[in-house]
Amino acid sequence: MPGAKAAAENKPLDTARFAELDALIDQLIAVIDDENALLASGMPASLAATTGIKSNLAGNIEEQLRTLGTTGPVTPEERVYLDERVGLVQSKARDNLSRLAGAIGASRRRIAAVVAAVRETGTASATAYGRTGSRVADAPTGRTSLLPDRLA
Repeated sequence: MPGAKAAAENKPLDTARFAELDALIDQLIAVIDDENALLASGMPASLAATTGIKSNLAGNIEEQLRTLGTTGPVTPEERVYLDERVGLVQSKARDNLSRLAGAIGASRRRIAAVVAAVRETGTASATAYGRTGSRVADAPTGRTSLLPDRLA
């Protein structure tokens, strides 16, 4: 029966078998692409809503791959197809991680700049108070001392 084996090897890829998996992968890619576009436009890194969606989709994809494995062996052509699809998601995810890391760094720098500005304006115009709670008239500008009034 060499003819039957050759016919099975030449069988076209059954993409219907992967329809649900493909839909999940396409959804995940769309979420990642949307998030990457937001990050590229300078949005802050706080995209917590998409994190949950990405996590759920990744879990569903993993479950689909497990289910696919229980339905029987995949052909070499199907394996190549799956490897390409999963590789595409991995590539998009790496790009997403890189963009998220950059956005987190930018957010940290913004916060540090705001804190520094608040500290600078706060210490320059802050009234100094002594240990009794009364204002100290001759307090030096800048950082106030925690020592008793007569020692400061």
